[in-house]
Amino acid sequence: MNNTLLFSMLLLGGLAARGLAQDGGPSTFDFEAAALGPLPESLVLTDAESKFAIAADGDNHVLEMSPAPLVDGGVLVGVSLKGGAEVRARIRATGKRRSFPRFGVGLHGVGGFRCLVVPSRKELHLVRNEEVVAQVPYLWKSGSWTVVEFKVVASASGGSVLEARAWEEGQPRPEVAQLKHEEAAPPGTGKASLWAAPYAELPIAFDDVVVTPRP
Repeated sequence: MNNTLLFSMLLLGGLAARGLAQDGGPSTFDFEAAALGPLPESLVLTDAESKFAIAADGDNHVLEMSPAPLVDGGVLVGVSLKGGAEVRARIRATGKRRSFPRFGVGLHGVGGFRCLVVPSRKELHLVRNEEVVAQVPYLWKSGSWTVVEFKVVASASGGSVLEARAWEEGQPRPEVAQLKHEEAAPPGTGKASLWAAPYAELPIAFDDVVVTPRP
């Protein structure tokens, strides 16, 4: 095992996946040792109406958002990070006829920036407080695992640089971020987050979440 990474599980009314960072290294959440059923207490809902649970995906365990009720919600993962950070996750969603899900990851709490895959518009968005601050074209494959990666770091001018990537699992990671955006404010403080809106009325799965502090 790489000595910069530890995997640890927390028993809270059932095993909940919880990654422990060592020396400022990454924290990994793969849900394998989490008991099937209700959302572990170590994960925090961003919306009281959304429904998340640990579900079986073959021999694998995943964090799954229920399609009912149909709400835009998410969960906060890990510990609160101050300053630069990066989050990456595998996410699987499926469209149905002309209905498409929306999903992604975020940093620095509920009020922080999010990187969202928006299949209905064939775009990748950077969003804050429901406002789209940047977007680029992105073609998503329904039913596949999509890797979404989002980073916020301090800029030389004292602000923030935001970078986002998304790609189908099994394909090469883009060498250059598809989305790059600069903000005047420095990176914030808060937990990483996972977001989804099951507009196709089908469940959305999350797995292999990695949260890393960045200088």
